[in-house]
Amino acid sequence: MNRTRLKATERKFLILKSARRIFSRFGYDAARTQDIAKESGISEAMMYRHFPSKQALYRAVLRQTIREQDESYAVLGPHELSGQGLVNSLRAYFTLVNSAGDDHLKEGFRLLLASLAGDGSFATLVYRRSRRIMGRRIRAALETARIDGDIVGVAITERNTTMFIEHVGTMMNAIQSLRTDAFPYDGDPSEVVRDAVWFCCRGIGFSDEALEAYYSR
Repeated sequence: MNRTRLKATERKFLILKSARRIFSRFGYDAARTQDIAKESGISEAMMYRHFPSKQALYRAVLRQTIREQDESYAVLGPHELSGQGLVNSLRAYFTLVNSAGDDHLKEGFRLLLASLAGDGSFATLVYRRSRRIMGRRIRAALETARIDGDIVGVAITERNTTMFIEHVGTMMNAIQSLRTDAFPYDGDPSEVVRDAVWFCCRGIGFSDEALEAYYSR
């Protein structure tokens, strides 16, 4: 009995893995359940024993992706609510999205892009959760950085700050799927990460002096 449940669990895992890959590649509307079943090595009828509909399968994939994003927030969010913490957080984020490996992670980013190209419901959920989970910490870090003199000029709201940074990161991650000879950035990965951090931090209002000091630590 235990062995049967284990096999069912493994099969369900394989279906979710295949579905995530197909949904991230084609989006919800264009994804075909027969392709998901074929990639999982089972029949469509068998797949429907685990997930009664395409929508149920899609929702299961999204729940899995959201759990992973929550874990990423815990790792990448500013642990120090200051200018230094913001720079550290951005450096970790852009290093992650600019990495060549972890296809599973990249599929999560592509699911977001696929949602934006479709009905946008998953993207809306992701952005709302991001603001709820991270908004207060980002706001506090921005306020501290401004008080410390690290950020100057016209203030950009916490919401716009996080959204603009997310847009840059999502597109950088999507570009990783291009052929090496079509890669549009100059420099090696560490230089691309540094430029992305400086681009975003300058937009927020960081002075070059503060950026140079914090990035080199």
